Amino acid sequence: MRTILIAGLTVMACSAMGQSIEEAKQHLYHDRLQSAEQVLQQVLTQEKEAYYWLTEVYLEDNKVDKAKSLLNSSSDILSAHPLNKVAYGNVLLAENKPAEAKAQFDQALKDANRKTEVDVIKAIARAQVENKAGDANMALNLISQIKEKALDAEAITLRGDAYRKLNQGSEAAKAYMEALLKDEKYAQAAYNLGKIYMTQQNSDMFLKYFNQAIEADPKFAAAYYELYYYYYFRDVNKAKEYLDLYIANTDPSMEHQYMKMDLMYASAKYDEAISGANAILEKEGEQAKPRLYKLLAYSYDAKGDSTKAFELLNTYFAREVDSNLVAKDFDLQAKLYKKMDQDSLAAIAWEKAVAMDTVENYKLEYMQQMAQMFKENGDRSKEAKWLGKIFETKKDPNNLDLYNWGLAHYAASEFSQADSVFGKYTEKYPDQVYGYYWKAKSLAQIDTTMELGLAVNDYKKVAEIAAADKEKNKSLLIQAYGYLGAYEANVSKDYQAALGWFEKILEVQPDNSDAQKFADILKKWIEEGKGQTKTE
Repeated sequence: MRTILIAGLTVMACSAMGQSIEEAKQHLYHDRLQSAEQVLQQVLTQEKEAYYWLTEVYLEDNKVDKAKSLLNSSSDILSAHPLNKVAYGNVLLAENKPAEAKAQFDQALKDANRKTEVDVIKAIARAQVENKAGDANMALNLISQIKEKALDAEAITLRGDAYRKLNQGSEAAKAYMEALLKDEKYAQAAYNLGKIYMTQQNSDMFLKYFNQAIEADPKFAAAYYELYYYYYFRDVNKAKEYLDLYIANTDPSMEHQYMKMDLMYASAKYDEAISGANAILEKEGEQAKPRLYKLLAYSYDAKGDSTKAFELLNTYFAREVDSNLVAKDFDLQAKLYKKMDQDSLAAIAWEKAVAMDTVENYKLEYMQQMAQMFKENGDRSKEAKWLGKIFETKKDPNNLDLYNWGLAHYAASEFSQADSVFGKYTEKYPDQVYGYYWKAKSLAQIDTTMELGLAVNDYKKVAEIAAADKEKNKSLLIQAYGYLGAYEANVSKDYQAALGWFEKILEVQPDNSDAQKFADILKKWIEEGKGQTKTE
């Protein structure tokens, strides 16, 4: 929304023409672009300043070519009023021509008189902060030249906008608060404060300031929209209240019908959403926005009609520009592919969603779905790949993330990778037994003859930690003792040490026949002084 101060709205202007421009400025301030354009078209030939405001309307509606055509429609427009040169500079900034724009701005300042100077400064500052090619520092410098008695809430808010463009949020917030002190009814300042707190995800504060904007000016539609969008994901009934208020305070538009259908979907009124979307399609035909097909796809999916949802989603992808596609679209595509047993295509779609989404929780959700799909298909290697990416993506991964990742590698017979993952586990959780246990099992699969003794140290660690609760860890102890006993008997030939491990098994499980058999054999060998015989 353009930052335009509507000062003294209750004060009658000196002329009917002045009233019309003020009326148009009110419409622009309240985001009623159609109404503003209608008023300005009526006074365009009589009031040269109207060209500037009509240009603002077109630029706000992203109609740069139309704005440029308006200013070029007559040779005397730019010389008729200093603001019209600002308007042309604004167009040049929109075309990414900052040097040419500056020349227009400089000339406008030269042409300005005492009566128009402040308006020209604010108009240039507005252009600098609202265009990507604009110079926020130049805007700050210009605003600093306004004398204190002429420094109104609009100018102070523009200063905040400049700081915000420079990513100096605290300075921007100070400026907006100062603007509200200057004029508590200036809704734009409260709204801009709310937008700052939105970037910080501070809902208490941005809700406070959006509501303050509405209290200051009940016609301030932008605040209604933000509140509608916030509650859209949380309370559809409250969202509907704000949507109705937004619609009531903006010009009639087909976009309102789109928004109503969106809310029908959010309210789980899928039949109504489908019916309404089809009605819009019938009315608008090829002019209908592609997002209607997306709405229909999501609605049919929610109703369990995957075939229809898939068809409509493909239509949406074919009609929508790539820059408007979002990660959730590919998530839905992946789920539909999965339902049709096209898992390879599902994986591709989820990978696109992962690459596109910037929200950690959503990225993790897509990865988890992929990992689960590969697990169900028996492809434990790819499951491990995505569980690893989950671990790397999480800001605060836990032991279960490591455990599942390592276990998937083990199940895929990727024992070196499993050993590496469980090595991370033992480093991060040195007092927990399971990292050492699965590390030992992985190394045992690599060193199947035990000749290298790769698993020995980890099995000893398992025995050490598990011994703290022998009853709970009986199974782990038996496995560790058994492995260590076999290693000492078969590789190191230390039969006394081997006997000690098998006797430990008998301590925790006296009826273990295998352990008893090996213990008896070892005792006999020790008595006979045999040193090279291996256990059977």
